[in-house]
Amino acid sequence: MVVADSFLSSYLPYLLRRADQAISASFYDVLNREGVARSDWRVLAVLHELGPLPVSEVAAAALSPQPTVTHALRRLEKQGLVTRTDSQTDRRQRIVASTAQGRQVTQSLIRQARQLEDQVVADLTGIDDLAEQLRNLTSVVDRCAATLGNQ
Repeated sequence: MVVADSFLSSYLPYLLRRADQAISASFYDVLNREGVARSDWRVLAVLHELGPLPVSEVAAAALSPQPTVTHALRRLEKQGLVTRTDSQTDRRQRIVASTAQGRQVTQSLIRQARQLEDQVVADLTGIDDLAEQLRNLTSVVDRCAATLGNQ
């Protein structure tokens, strides 16, 4: 266990990862029961949220390396949950979209994810404020990364 006042007890990336694992653990059990890999779930959730996208944009939004997303897409396509078609504007790109079955599976998983999240955070106060702070933190970090990348 992490010792109070230690590096890990105050290191934000570590704390965020621990919170992610604690909140997500029961949902990962749902994914396992449904036979959906975590990487597949991230792809399905991105497509649900953003609609059809080029593979590279799916990977970026899913916070996953493109080869991982490509493997997930193969599995999802075999299951009939997504389609990949050639881009009309750039033949080098493939556009990924959810099928009707994929949308149905994703909506069911989203409902379960929300229910489990609500149960985990039910006794906590300030969750909406925390979510807003995390969105702000992400914006600041993204801007810093963009600035550092331009140097």
